[in-house]
Amino acid sequence: MTTRKLPLTLLLMIVIVSTVSFLPVQEARASTELFYDDGTSDQGIAGSPEIEKFLAVKFSLPSGCSSARLLSARFYKVAPDSDDTDVIVHILGSDEITELTTPFTYDIAVDNSWNEVDLLGKNIIVTGDFLVAIEYLIAWDPSLGYDLTSVAHRSYEGTPGLWAISPRGNYMIRAVIECNAPVGGVVVPTNKLEILTPYLALAGLVAAVSAVVVVKKRR
Repeated sequence: MTTRKLPLTLLLMIVIVSTVSFLPVQEARASTELFYDDGTSDQGIAGSPEIEKFLAVKFSLPSGCSSARLLSARFYKVAPDSDDTDVIVHILGSDEITELTTPFTYDIAVDNSWNEVDLLGKNIIVTGDFLVAIEYLIAWDPSLGYDLTSVAHRSYEGTPGLWAISPRGNYMIRAVIECNAPVGGVVVPTNKLEILTPYLALAGLVAAVSAVVVVKKRR
């Protein structure tokens, strides 16, 4: 029985396809900012909590998103009452009591602006409603932005298990999430195409050289 060798070009194409099949495929995901304020602070919190009291906003996942990773939390701070603006950040589950990560200290320092704390490294997964809350270490400070133009009934004050819904407006606390359900299906990342391009060029070059060799042999 005669054994036929595969052409070099065909062998190279097999290697390329095999290599590409093992390259990672990325899911197309998008971050979503959850908020209930209108983006404009009408005033600072009137009657900010006493020491160890909380301000919080309750968030719900958007339709079609059964679970999500919490990427960051945002707090709008108005002009300071003092120089000490440290608070303790709490992320609470749907029962409004259970801590989803270990509480940590954060300095809400930038005036008249959003202050954003990165939560990506804490790997917080939410599967329903959740609360982003700040616990005050000094009474009256920092002064959190307060939207008075609408009432979403999602702003809380008090302590876990003893919450009261603010009837006056919306505390300017926001959450940024990444839904775990794919958005837009599966896409091929640019870096995979960049890796594939030189292989295809090489395959084309080998094919051209092989064709020249075949022509010369026929002569």
